[in-house]
Amino acid sequence: MEKNMKENFEKLEGRVRDSLNDTDLEKINYLLSLMDEPTLVSGVGGSSVVSEFASKVLACKNHIITRNTEPRDFRYMDISNYSNVLACSYSGNNYGVELAFLNNLKHYLLASKENKKENIINLTYCCFDVEKSFISLGATLIPCSILLNYYFDNNIDRVMEYIEKFNFSFNAECSVYEIFSGYETSTASKYLESTMIEAGIGIPIVHDKYSYCHGRSTLSTVYNSVAIYFNGGTELDKVFLEELSKYYKDVVVLNADKGIIGEYQLLIKCMYLTKYIAEKKNKDLSGVDYNPIVKKVYKYNGEL
Repeated sequence: MEKNMKENFEKLEGRVRDSLNDTDLEKINYLLSLMDEPTLVSGVGGSSVVSEFASKVLACKNHIITRNTEPRDFRYMDISNYSNVLACSYSGNNYGVELAFLNNLKHYLLASKENKKENIINLTYCCFDVEKSFISLGATLIPCSILLNYYFDNNIDRVMEYIEKFNFSFNAECSVYEIFSGYETSTASKYLESTMIEAGIGIPIVHDKYSYCHGRSTLSTVYNSVAIYFNGGTELDKVFLEELSKYYKDVVVLNADKGIIGEYQLLIKCMYLTKYIAEKKNKDLSGVDYNPIVKKVYKYNGEL
């Protein structure tokens, strides 16, 4: 992939706006509103970030039970209590989508390209300016923005208000990044985990904040880690923010509002956080020197 991370960040806001303006949002909003029964949401790689956010939006907006699910899990879990599957995929036509649809549930697909196979309800968004990148920022933020627009009852201007640039300043020269998260910030932590691993810019460890109170703190005594802390302003947050600087090389605090809007804002902050880390390590999120095993396993479509 071409090393053009700077260009892709510069074009990110415009790509989101163009997609929102060019997409038939009324159709997508209508189809999303039809999901009024328990729904599984699925995505892989960067699309797992989209599926995580989608599960939150549908739960809050449609008041239904949702669960974000890895495509392989459909082969092992009991899905009889669910009625719908929403698959999230940039291409709309990979093995993960096929796995999600190997069942008798109602099949919805949120993608940039229509899948013409039988019994698929397509929620197709426009993305004419194709991003050439290993870590596809637009392929993550555009569908999340489509979903936020649905949450806002079709208000593009309000969505665009939350897209802004963020700057960071800390010593990023470390290997391990410990991320303090929870249900309310899972979209952002999933993005950080996925991107750090795929781009090879660090080893992410995601902690549930309360679980950290019960033994997970040992790691910081062994490794010279940076803590990435999602601050929701709770009493527990205050305790952690008073203590963590004693045990970590640095503590990066990202303030997080509650609810869907807060998750969307935090996702964008984390995008710029990974940009900063990549720059400090002389790496490029768009042009990643990936492991040769990718050529063998990326398009795997056999027995799981």
